[in-house]
Amino acid sequence: MFRNLPTFKSLPQAIGLPFLSSSEDAQLAFKAGDNGLKRLSQGDVIPLSETSYWSQYWSVFNSAADVYSLLSVQDVRQALRSNPDNVANLIQALAHHLFTLLPSPEFPSSTAPETGGLSPSSQALNCLRVLGRVLVVVYEGEAEGAGKAWADKYLWSRGRAPPRSAVGGIEEDAAQFSLGDDDDDDDHEKKDEDPVLTAAVDEGELEHPLAGPSTNGHPAPAEEEGEELPSLADRLFSCVIDMLFCAGFTVPDSVRGEDGQGDKINYVIWEKGVGSTVSIGSTSELDRNKIEVLRFLVILLSQTVYTPPTALATATNAPLEHLTHALERRLVLSLLCSLLNTSLAPKAGGVPYNHLVFRAAEERRTMVRMCLMTLLVALDYRSFDNITPTPGTPGGLAAEKDDNAFRFFISKLHRKDDFAFVLGGIIGILEEHMAHTNNYLPGSKKPVPYLLEAFMLLWRLVDLNKRFRAYVFESGKAIDLIGYILICCLEFKNDPAQHGMLRLLAYLLQTLSADAGFATAINQPLRQPVPAKWAVQGNASDFMIVSIYSIATTPGLNTLFPALTISITNAAPHLRNIGVQASTRLMQLFKAFSAPNFLLADDSHPRLVYYLLETFNAVIYHQLNENPNLMYAILVAHADFQRLATFTLLSGLREIQRKKALRAKEEERNTPPPRGLVRTDSELAMLAEKAALLGREIEGDEIDDERRPSQSQSHRGSEDSHARMTSPPPGHMSEKARGKMRATSPPPEESSSAGDDEELMRVAQAGIGPNGYIPTQEWVTSWQKGLPLDPVLVAISELLPKIQDTQRAAGPSSKVFNLLKEIDLTDVLPPAPPFVPRKFTWSPQSCVWLTSLLWGDIYVAGIATGVWRDTTVRLFGVKQAPGTKRPAQVDRVLKMFGVA
Repeated sequence: MFRNLPTFKSLPQAIGLPFLSSSEDAQLAFKAGDNGLKRLSQGDVIPLSETSYWSQYWSVFNSAADVYSLLSVQDVRQALRSNPDNVANLIQALAHHLFTLLPSPEFPSSTAPETGGLSPSSQALNCLRVLGRVLVVVYEGEAEGAGKAWADKYLWSRGRAPPRSAVGGIEEDAAQFSLGDDDDDDDHEKKDEDPVLTAAVDEGELEHPLAGPSTNGHPAPAEEEGEELPSLADRLFSCVIDMLFCAGFTVPDSVRGEDGQGDKINYVIWEKGVGSTVSIGSTSELDRNKIEVLRFLVILLSQTVYTPPTALATATNAPLEHLTHALERRLVLSLLCSLLNTSLAPKAGGVPYNHLVFRAAEERRTMVRMCLMTLLVALDYRSFDNITPTPGTPGGLAAEKDDNAFRFFISKLHRKDDFAFVLGGIIGILEEHMAHTNNYLPGSKKPVPYLLEAFMLLWRLVDLNKRFRAYVFESGKAIDLIGYILICCLEFKNDPAQHGMLRLLAYLLQTLSADAGFATAINQPLRQPVPAKWAVQGNASDFMIVSIYSIATTPGLNTLFPALTISITNAAPHLRNIGVQASTRLMQLFKAFSAPNFLLADDSHPRLVYYLLETFNAVIYHQLNENPNLMYAILVAHADFQRLATFTLLSGLREIQRKKALRAKEEERNTPPPRGLVRTDSELAMLAEKAALLGREIEGDEIDDERRPSQSQSHRGSEDSHARMTSPPPGHMSEKARGKMRATSPPPEESSSAGDDEELMRVAQAGIGPNGYIPTQEWVTSWQKGLPLDPVLVAISELLPKIQDTQRAAGPSSKVFNLLKEIDLTDVLPPAPPFVPRKFTWSPQSCVWLTSLLWGDIYVAGIATGVWRDTTVRLFGVKQAPGTKRPAQVDRVLKMFGVA
């Protein structure tokens, strides 16, 4: 009687849901069925031999999105807490399936087997995806302390192999993919036989200091107990590296050889560039597979994300330690050159309006970013910083032995062709970014997603390889790099989300400025177009000074002041023909940095004045006649230098109180300013910039100060400037004393009572500035006496009377500039101190900051796939974006299912 009843293929169809494919049906069963994901966290331990269960983890997913939607962090976390043995078996089952697939003759293949199911290549990718999903939860548990013993037991423990005659099953497959144990002589043989690797390594030049009999980080085999087996994590590393060089999967089949019968694992460099003169070619499918494997490699290394910044300097990162210290030299070189060349290979031009071309371009961009991130993670690791050097050994033998192989080989690059390729690739990325920023053809260019990585790689290369740093300036392209750095600084200064990159650019600029070729480069005009809103007349030096002023007057960027100011100071002895605008901005910086409310607000602020005084002195000693505009600006501001020479805590507090009283008086009167004090828009803008720099509102007494025209106005004939120029010069000194001590005498103290001074000191005890810093007279004396004021004060004392005698008109005449171009102060100046550029020095804090910046960017890049989503990241803070409303179409579908 039931023969005519309809037959349903699945439960969803029976209850009227839309038709589900067999794959979707399998996914539903995996998510909700009793023999699916639920079983992983239940009480029974699932044996490794139950392949029908474990095979679901590499057969039911069709994409990375499926893995992250069906296998949530909460699911893995629950299983790790409830039944950790099942999670261990899951990792072992996935790893074993990978170790079995890779040597299989059917791998790689994108064709599904006749028996049904996914292709071997898809299965391998699913193994990587699920392993990555599980590992991030394991690393999270390690950071909490709960999972450390588990990880040590299942991921990093090593056992002894039984006699070879007894090895079978999983152990046989694993042995084929354990890290090789070729000794150094064998490695040399392979290098000589491989023309690609021979190009990558010059004999005797790129020899690793640890060269010698290598067991790839493992102890030598024991004779009685058998060979020590690599840990599961070690074998995963070996397998992943092999997958990155697997013919037909990540590299073309052609690398097997002409007959196609060669070894499918060939450590050939992917792209033409460093170490290779040929490109092996690629396809979209190969690129997609590379992206998946590299993403898993980054996940394998991501233990850092779950380490607090305070523990980063002492925490051991076993995966990174293995990658940078245990891989064979041959593998390191092949991987290093492949990542570097793929990142910097010339990009195809054109306008990608066609959706197929656009998709291919996006995939290529994603792969470039993955290559850059993987390379930078390897270059970032510095475990040797925490190793105590061997006593009596210059430089510390222990630190040298523990060197990062990736950093070592980067430091040993020396060929001009390699440098040209690397520098050209970085500049190409920066040009691509500028093309998007300038928007020459709307919609034709997309933002460069790896701009931060490009700048970070440039910094690493300049910092690690002194030959590359020299080549940057010898090539004549340093001016281009400087221009791009400054333009990007201006572009990002108002975007808090980009302030990490802005800080990196400031440190990079300081690093470059320590080279003598830096000033030679910036004494020429910029070669790239600058947006009109930032355009500055003059050379690159003018653009740099005005740009730094613009950054300094942007709120919230105080931490950048030292690096940016040092960049100017380092170049000062070689600067020529600084223009009017740049000279004015430089003096405005000096006025702002030496203002009492800024000077007393933090113990680090006086050093900014010190750097600027060094800048002025370097110009006076080395380029006096080449910079009449700057010298004239110094003479106009002679009173500011005089006040700084006699600065005390009380005088500074009086000035702060005077400004506060004047502002209060203005507010009390609440009347518009007199007609004569009406300011133009440009004057108001300048006031706003100064106020932003000092972190306060515009004060009333600045009205009169700022009415004085800028230097550019004085050149057109300003009577106010002329009045300032003709004011009395500093105290006169004898010829004998001139140049040997400060050419000044303290001015008489303003009349004040002891009660007033006590009140001022109480104000100081309450704290100055936004952070409540409490200055003392002892602290003021400690830095005020050390300010290098003598040269600039002597120059003012010598030049000011001559200028006053020459200048009869309201503004500077040609005679004034002729005098400044011809004057010689050699006989009156104190001896010139040796000038030593201030290089950027790495501190533990700066290392932690850069690591955080790198991994923060990697974290953001992984948001689309959800790699670390819903896990507790400790290296940096994660601020969740506000939720968005569900689209109407989604609501309609959910209502159809009866969910909403």
